[in-house]
Parts: sequence; C-alpha cells; structure tokens
Amino acid sequence: MNLAKPPFDAARHCDAMAPTLGLTITDEQRPGVLQFLEVAHRMATIVQGAALDDGGFELAPSFRPGAPVKEPLPAPEMQR
Repeated sequence: MNLAKPPFDAARHCDAMAPTLGLTITDEQRPGVLQFLEVAHRMATIVQGAALDDGGFELAPSFRPGAPVKEPLPAPEMQR
C-alpha cells in the first residue's frame, strides 16, 4: 500500500476551502487566488522543513484586554 502524500493541488484546495470559509471566488479572481495558494504552499514547506530545538520553546505571555498592569512600565531611557 502506498501512503505517499499526493502533490499539492491549489485548484482542488481552493474548490474545497472556499465554500467551507464562506468565500465566493469569481472566475476573474481565481488565477490570482491559485497563484497565491501555490506561494503559500511553498512558504509552508520551507517553514515545516526548518529544524527546531524542542527544548527551546517557551510559552508566550497571554494577552488579556483590560487586565491591570501588575508592574509599572520602565522609563523610556531604560527600554534601550
């Protein structure tokens, strides 16, 4: 059994995802959308191929709008 991943097909992806996302892609827009889906796929392939150190990850602080600041912000001359 061959479990190889099929090659990326921008048109098929567009046809599947546009209705899922509630998008209407006109015939005039389609060539540009397909072009940028191909570019996005190539960029994602590069990012996925980057080596990462599993021990080097830290959680980012959470943003909570309206939460009070617990510490005063440093003076502008201290931010350099």
